[in-house]
Amino acid sequence: MLNLKSSSALVAFALFLLAIALVTPVNADLPPRPTEPPPPTDAPRMRALGGWIELRAQNVKSQWSVVQWQDSAGNWINVESWRSAFDSVTGGVGKKTWWVDQTSFGPTLYRWVVYDASNNQVLAQSAPFKLPIENKQTVTTEITLAP
Repeated sequence: MLNLKSSSALVAFALFLLAIALVTPVNADLPPRPTEPPPPTDAPRMRALGGWIELRAQNVKSQWSVVQWQDSAGNWINVESWRSAFDSVTGGVGKKTWWVDQTSFGPTLYRWVVYDASNNQVLAQSAPFKLPIENKQTVTTEITLAP
């Protein structure tokens, strides 16, 4: 048998549940969710914004290059991720191209350094240049190696 205290507690609990039900919003106005993912579209993928730096070197045989940046003290520091053999060599003209993300655009000076692959001696250094300043811009640097 229920006593007065337990029946009061039961009524209070029932009122509490009723209050929660009345306060909790019902989102009946929301559209139904699709049960399957939407089909793929032919929309082009977003490409990061940026540009390219390109080296064209005359008299190339078996060399490789690295890009360096100049710090505030005037020291040249290798950009380790921009170190490689030439992409192509045709008729003695070597070509190397690197992608430059727009977040790297700025006033810092850079230069190309070309090394002999057999002994890693510096064969040539380009004049300083700046990275692209506009989307899809290519900054091309040309150098000539001794034959």
